Amino acid sequence: MPDNIRKSFAENGVVVRSVEVRSFPGETIYVVEVEPSELEQAMRTSTHVEGTLGPGNMVVVRQVKVSSQEALSAVHSINDERVSKLIELLNERSRTSEQQPSLEYIKDAAENLRVAVTRRHHLIFGRRGVGKTALLLEVKRQVERASGAVLWINMQVLRGLDANRSFLTVVKRICELPSVLHKQRSLSPASVAKADEVARRVQALSDLSSLPDKKVAQLIPDAQRLVALLCAELAGDLFIFIDDLHYVEMKDQPRFLDLLHGITRDTAAWLKVAGIRNQCKTFTDHPPVGLQSGHDAAEITLDITLEEPKKARGFLSNILQTYLSASNISNRTGVLSPAALDRLVLASGGVPRDFLTVAARSVQIARLRDNARQVGAQDVNEAAGEAGKQKRNDLEEDAAASTGQASVRLTALERIRRFCIDERHFSFFRIGLRDKNDHTDAYRLLQSLVDLRVIHLVKSSLSQAHEVGERSEVYMVDLSEYSASRLKKDLSVIELRGDILVLRKTGKEGKRVDADTARKVVQVFRTGPEFSLGDLDDLVPALGVFA
Repeated sequence: MPDNIRKSFAENGVVVRSVEVRSFPGETIYVVEVEPSELEQAMRTSTHVEGTLGPGNMVVVRQVKVSSQEALSAVHSINDERVSKLIELLNERSRTSEQQPSLEYIKDAAENLRVAVTRRHHLIFGRRGVGKTALLLEVKRQVERASGAVLWINMQVLRGLDANRSFLTVVKRICELPSVLHKQRSLSPASVAKADEVARRVQALSDLSSLPDKKVAQLIPDAQRLVALLCAELAGDLFIFIDDLHYVEMKDQPRFLDLLHGITRDTAAWLKVAGIRNQCKTFTDHPPVGLQSGHDAAEITLDITLEEPKKARGFLSNILQTYLSASNISNRTGVLSPAALDRLVLASGGVPRDFLTVAARSVQIARLRDNARQVGAQDVNEAAGEAGKQKRNDLEEDAAASTGQASVRLTALERIRRFCIDERHFSFFRIGLRDKNDHTDAYRLLQSLVDLRVIHLVKSSLSQAHEVGERSEVYMVDLSEYSASRLKKDLSVIELRGDILVLRKTGKEGKRVDADTARKVVQVFRTGPEFSLGDLDDLVPALGVFA
């Protein structure tokens, strides 16, 4: 088989350096190593090759490990051919999926991977593009390496289904596992027969035009028995990955999770559920339904924000380095000026996907300039402006799980932008904690904009200068919302210079205040105007799911 794989790749112009065979119950994984320069073509080819191998066979492409920095070399212009490969990699691999994982998983400072692989249910929250799917995929990879069983469910495929029908789809997928995992055995174990029985019941329920909750609940004991049998026969764990929970309507999410929790109780099956926090409702109190954070499931928060600029810059720089290395580029400064890197961190708000996609577009824009050798900050400004249009499209897509929410969120964003940019001429604003407590639903609306990366948290607790005990939170409007305006208006904007925050007044004078100490950071943020959450209260009734 390895020789056939080598031949198939060669027919598509890819030289395979090595093929490692990893055999598991019901599955064989072929790890194919290629040169960094051929990684992109190998990725495209792998899906075709995998399709010729038959069920139970998977092809994973890895680049040959670079043994020393000498294997890489410097670029001296963004017109270098290797920079073209970098652009392609950034565009192709910035979005992860089950079929196309991250180029390389970069561990975060909180070591969330160590937590996520443990034998416990987990709720994983983060903004769009922050790496939820990448974390799940790395957990999946490690589980498979340890010969554990996995089931991957992308909820975007199930969007439009209610809790009951989504649950039946998951159970149907579980019913397919025993025959696959035990296909090498001459005698079928008990889980195979049980899976057939449960699958028939699932099909009968699925055929009903009306699906009562009670009938679906009656399936739980047998489905739980199937899961328990399968885990016992494998003498191992079953990890069930639920990616993008927010594509299920919020009103249905607690019941969907409650049903899944029911079939995993007292078994070695573990739920790993990921979604956007303020688009997810995982538990209701009256009656208690769903997965309760801290009780039924542990919570993992992935966000790295601009509140810790040094950490955000380091994390994003490490991610970028993997793409540079895969393109055989040793020097980051051969592509990005230091100012461009600072602006990229700011434009992304700490979100890896936005960082990578804006980086790719920035290089393309810079190449249009005559004699350009590096990407500059202004190239990033232009790319961020274009990215803003996509973010608004994402906002509409992410809000699609709850009717009417997209237009409400866009209205809220416009009001905040008008207040900050057009009226007060600031790129950042404050929210008083007392105001937050008095307008909880409006505050949740604001947080949904944070989740959707059009508003960014930069300070979670700021003391007031002349009011003892009064505190506020500080947020920045996304760079895409003012990158063009700042050329025309005097704006007080937050920028990055290396690891420190800078307050700058745009315009002819361009005054600048470096916030290189904690005290100076506080002084800078105190200059921001305070936005009243009451200005969003009239939008809340359209977001009844928040209640």
